Amino acid sequence: MENYDIVTIGGAVRDIIFYTEEGKIFKNPHDNPLVQKIIGFEAGAKIYIKDVSFLAGGGALNTGVGFSKLGIKTGAITKVGNDQAGKDLIKKMKSRNLDTKFFQIDQRHSTAFSFIPTLKKEKAHSIFTYHGAIDYLKIPDDLNKKLKTNWFYISSLSSPKWPSILEKVFKFKSKNNIKIAWNPSSVQIKANFKKIKPFLKDLDVIILNQDEAKELVSKIKNITDFTIKKILKEIYNMGPRLVVITCGKKGALCFNGEKTFTQKTKKVNVLNTTGAGDAFSSGFIASLFLKPDDFQRALVWGVLNSSAVIQLNGAQKGLLNKKEIQNIKIN
Repeated sequence: MENYDIVTIGGAVRDIIFYTEEGKIFKNPHDNPLVQKIIGFEAGAKIYIKDVSFLAGGGALNTGVGFSKLGIKTGAITKVGNDQAGKDLIKKMKSRNLDTKFFQIDQRHSTAFSFIPTLKKEKAHSIFTYHGAIDYLKIPDDLNKKLKTNWFYISSLSSPKWPSILEKVFKFKSKNNIKIAWNPSSVQIKANFKKIKPFLKDLDVIILNQDEAKELVSKIKNITDFTIKKILKEIYNMGPRLVVITCGKKGALCFNGEKTFTQKTKKVNVLNTTGAGDAFSSGFIASLFLKPDDFQRALVWGVLNSSAVIQLNGAQKGLLNKKEIQNIKIN
């Protein structure tokens, strides 16, 4: 049986990031508070690429490496194809001290990849994702006999059978008295709110960006008040013990039912925001793991980890270790 501090569940992805100056950002012409900006390219044009990188990504790997760098023993449950991309991801994760014993190998489907066009001047990007093997991720029926852990961190799940994945994880939680943090995607929330809702009642931490939080709240009632503190309280009333919302360059907040904690970001030179959310999550949950009741420090660690990642290319290069994150000052 394997013993971990935290186990991550979610995607293992090959990120293909390229930079161009030929795209433009437009204000959404439709009156939709959930989608405010659109990236556009000329139809039929040949778009030239300034620079391209092939990197490791995916929620399970990004957060897993983040936890590991912060000194927390971490394993990941994910799925890759039986191809060179999958083999490369496993090799990289081993070199970054993320345990790969629970990586599943799909013999029929390719490793997932993301195609990420990035506008260098505007510091904006979109992500085109091919799910591939991730869609066929499963949790072993005898999980309780295979591992011990104190936390599960669940990133967005693309598998059509994601409710059964969560059922097994929450069953493990009830038997072993552990904690679960979850970051459902806006796509998941939009399409499957009725399936998501039951799991919120037994969730320890939910982490959302501002758009995901608005999407979740809009599903429960015809709400017009999208102020951040109102959203925090509405989501808390759904059941999670701690609600965390990231607000990009404005920082992050969390609400524990009694008090709202806030933290501004650290001013840095932004290169690429890919992986910023995963970096925040790994910093935040790592801090909670070490000091469970210090919510302000958790926000600081999340913001610092995210700020470090967006200064470099890719979702894992800038992740901080424990000494680094403790020595950085933030206003």
